[in-house]
Amino acid sequence: MDENVTMEITNDRLRQAIKAYAKERTGENLTTVLNLLRTTKLFVPAMLKGPDKPSPCFLKSNEGEQFLAVFTSKDQIPEEPKSQAILNMTFPACNSIVVKPELNLAGMAINPFSDNLVLKKALVEKLHEEDKKPRQIKLTGEQFQVFVKKQVEFGVLPKRLFAEKEEFVNRLCEEKESLIQQIFADAYKDPKLNPFTEEDYSVMALNISEDLTLVRVDFPEKGIIPPLCHRVYLTFDPVTKNAGYYTIEKTAEQDVRLLGGFDEAGKHLNYGNAPVEGAELQKILDLARKPDEITS
Repeated sequence: MDENVTMEITNDRLRQAIKAYAKERTGENLTTVLNLLRTTKLFVPAMLKGPDKPSPCFLKSNEGEQFLAVFTSKDQIPEEPKSQAILNMTFPACNSIVVKPELNLAGMAINPFSDNLVLKKALVEKLHEEDKKPRQIKLTGEQFQVFVKKQVEFGVLPKRLFAEKEEFVNRLCEEKESLIQQIFADAYKDPKLNPFTEEDYSVMALNISEDLTLVRVDFPEKGIIPPLCHRVYLTFDPVTKNAGYYTIEKTAEQDVRLLGGFDEAGKHLNYGNAPVEGAELQKILDLARKPDEITS
């Protein structure tokens, strides 16, 4: 462990909250302590059972109960008895030790030689169960729009192309904007959340030659942020049955667009900066006819 890093960890706000709870043991003060603990790294003295096999130290009370000893900073750890190692652990990781039935611990003692804040095992078990539950991430309307667009542009469309190939390309050539609108509508699930209509998309299908069909799909520019796409190109060779999916992606640099794509395995491909729009089509045709070109 880097000594310079560990010495910087003091958790002053947590220490102040613990002292406030010691003076006034209210539910509100305890909640403040627990909320701070959830994002805190604690110091845990340990003994070495073998190389790279540390075992946390436990404290035994006068009643014979054992507690996991954790500290908010290194200066809280007593010099004696000296431990062989000091672990830097998150609070949830400490909880996962306390709840192990084979250890038969009574709880966790935080700064046992100064603040001596004791969290009983029942409380630790409750916190441990809460940490295991999947947490819902709430998105703003704008973030949700970006999420859906990326899911379709980087996931749904290339997956359908490579799975359905000629059937999908033929449908796209026939149904054009209505099919694209339907694909996005399905991704939104609730029609009320979809701000775009069929008229917001543009689909142009070209039979380049007997061995190559190309479809250009332009997306609405409203709300586009990196790495969303200005448009994508889908290609299909009815002779070899090879399909290609190419993206013109917005970047953080103004007037610089990335020419990317996806292969059949779902890997994102990077062909470098996209050419000016007038030269895009020729570049896509070159890539479609040379599918084994090296990419990064």
